[in-house]
Amino acid sequence: MDNNLTLNITMNEKRVLREIFNHNNISRTQISKNLEINKATISSILNSLKAKSLVLEVGEGDSTKSGGRKPILLKVNDQYGYFISLDLTYNSVEILYTYFDGTIITHNSHPLTDKKVSSILHILQQKINITDKQSTLYGLLGISVSIHGIVDDHHNIIHLPFHETDVSDITTALQQFAAVPVVIENEANLSALYEHNTNGNRDINNLIALSIHKGIGAGLIINQQLYRGANGEAGEIGKTLVSKPTEVGPTFYKIEDICSQEALIHLLTTKLNKNITLQDLIHLYNEQQPEVIAAVNQFIQHVAVLVHNLNTQFNPNAIYINCPLINALPTILEDIKQQFSQYSRNAISIELTSNVNYATLLGGTLAITQTIVDIDNLQINI
Repeated sequence: MDNNLTLNITMNEKRVLREIFNHNNISRTQISKNLEINKATISSILNSLKAKSLVLEVGEGDSTKSGGRKPILLKVNDQYGYFISLDLTYNSVEILYTYFDGTIITHNSHPLTDKKVSSILHILQQKINITDKQSTLYGLLGISVSIHGIVDDHHNIIHLPFHETDVSDITTALQQFAAVPVVIENEANLSALYEHNTNGNRDINNLIALSIHKGIGAGLIINQQLYRGANGEAGEIGKTLVSKPTEVGPTFYKIEDICSQEALIHLLTTKLNKNITLQDLIHLYNEQQPEVIAAVNQFIQHVAVLVHNLNTQFNPNAIYINCPLINALPTILEDIKQQFSQYSRNAISIELTSNVNYATLLGGTLAITQTIVDIDNLQINI
């Protein structure tokens, strides 16, 4: 198989493969009902998918109440190949390996010695063995890259705020190194894809993944589709300007300079006159240090207002917050909900992301899988 191409499968094969991805251990009878295609045609399509090693039979299901033969169940062949998902964070490169069906193989984290993209590529070339098939049939099938910046519709990086872009084209560099397709996407967008396509959320029409880390971003699912805007900048809410009155007139600040997790840490570093890490913040909060409690309460108010504004602008069914601080101190989320209820009459679901450590990486797995099989709206059962 040529790894530079998507899989050579027909439109009907894609429809059947999507059903098997989205309904693990499904029978051909159920596929026939779901797609309204007769059983003989489904059997022919499945024979083709099995011949291509994309699908496996995994045993028998329960027979119907009227008896008869037990149905043969089918699943995606996890050993067909594997994917690599990368997250280029402010101070590390996160690398996640997953099998073809989304099953996690391993995760590694590598600290950055500097902020140069060339250094990141050097780490990847040192740490990734592209000849290792990971006990699969075809080995590495594709790579996804999450960046904390802006990406256009053609997977070109428009803005990379936390790294020095001394390499002109990351996508081309990775493709030349690994000889597989590469997808680059904003990290909040990937979190939104993960939340929407896992955990039974496929029926949610409108969803926001709110990412609060060093900056603030939002991944937007509108009418069950990822909304990226005209050039990939939709959801860059951290860049929204707010004004603060001064004696000489208003001063404008970016929202993420006021209420991101990094802004909170910076504020406390200044107030306490010592370097504060996230773990220090959590410890001091649990110790009920007054200045820390006051700063966190202010953070809660800011985030509640931010959630209210998002709700007013997009009216989503649900907002998932991805923030390490709130994940470590979940009572903060309850305080945010309480504060939010004072601003809005709309009842929306406000929850922590279902996987704060891997949401972005698994969203990357989903994005590269959809690219390789050329099927939208896949649901991966992690």
